[in-house]
Amino acid sequence: MWQELIGQEFSVKALQQAAHDSKEALTGKVMPGFSQAWLLTGPPGSGRSTAARLFAATLQCEENGCGKCVSCISVKNGTHPDVHVVAPQGLSYGIDDTKSLVREAALMPSLSQWNIIILEDADRLTTEAGNALLKAIEEPAKLTMWILCAPSSKDVLITIRSRCRIVSLRTPPADAIAELLIKRDGIDKAMAHFAAHASLGHVGRAKLLATDEQVRERRSLVLQVPFELKDLPSCFAAAQRLVDAATEDADIATDEMDEKELNNLLRAYGEGAEGVTKRKVERLASSAKKELEEGQKKRYKRITRDRLDLTLQELAAFYRDVLVLQTGADIELFHSEMKGSIQRFADSSSINSTIKRLDSVEATRRMLNSEAAPLLVLESLTVQLARA
Repeated sequence: MWQELIGQEFSVKALQQAAHDSKEALTGKVMPGFSQAWLLTGPPGSGRSTAARLFAATLQCEENGCGKCVSCISVKNGTHPDVHVVAPQGLSYGIDDTKSLVREAALMPSLSQWNIIILEDADRLTTEAGNALLKAIEEPAKLTMWILCAPSSKDVLITIRSRCRIVSLRTPPADAIAELLIKRDGIDKAMAHFAAHASLGHVGRAKLLATDEQVRERRSLVLQVPFELKDLPSCFAAAQRLVDAATEDADIATDEMDEKELNNLLRAYGEGAEGVTKRKVERLASSAKKELEEGQKKRYKRITRDRLDLTLQELAAFYRDVLVLQTGADIELFHSEMKGSIQRFADSSSINSTIKRLDSVEATRRMLNSEAAPLLVLESLTVQLARA
């Protein structure tokens, strides 16, 4: 089962030992590896979410993670009643979100050994939300297990991370990702190696790059941007294209989901039932419908900004490749298929300019987490990149 988490041998051993110690702790033994609050950290694509689910499955499994029992399969499929996976609907967790989590954390497990809460993107906890969660993590219910996920421990509120046992994941090696794509997904060897390197170490994105032509086209669009920034009109046009691509991706990701959620809501209020008019359904569902739409707007906003963040990661990787060629470092390029054009770009610029561009991209990533308008943020970035 743990073979899904590639390139993380040390972390896998730590989590397997932790699961074993947790089972022993239930019998009253004092175990050094036992904790009821875990923080799994690692860069995007390192497998934080996968590790959290595998850890949860191992905790619930009577055989320490067989991967074949009903418990293991239901955790991996997201249907286990005692494993709750939570992600922010908007840009961050609000205090209302965490108050409901506190209530969830107080419950006893219904079928298995633990009531497990997996908190994705724990770095998006606001101070108020974190404070509301603090006591539940510091003094958890007897059979509650917290598994938090974040890019790094520094991104998480110190009051939260200081209560957790930390396990750090690393970026998986490109060769290991390629091997996984070949063996698990039947991807052609050449395509698998291209996708593994182009994914920036992100396993899920590697699979998309290998199997989805549109994802490869999006990547090409982003990688053309540095070559197009000549003047203000070209900067603004490039920013608009990047934002349009992100919103189009968000539309694709949410349209069907939004429609399904609305239909389910209306059916719950009687739509289609005999003798129930559409007007009555609309009246009864008015408040719930408004709440649903607010949640969907937050989700759309988050997905759009996540797509833009991925765009910025691609740009940062491009300028990193430029810097590698400028300094003559013996490091493999992320975009090796573009080495010729990247070399020409490197020759036409200075190391100092490249460092400034990298700094601008990273500053823009941080700015996207605020309420600033994405188009204005991207326009500012493209102008900075052109002038560096």
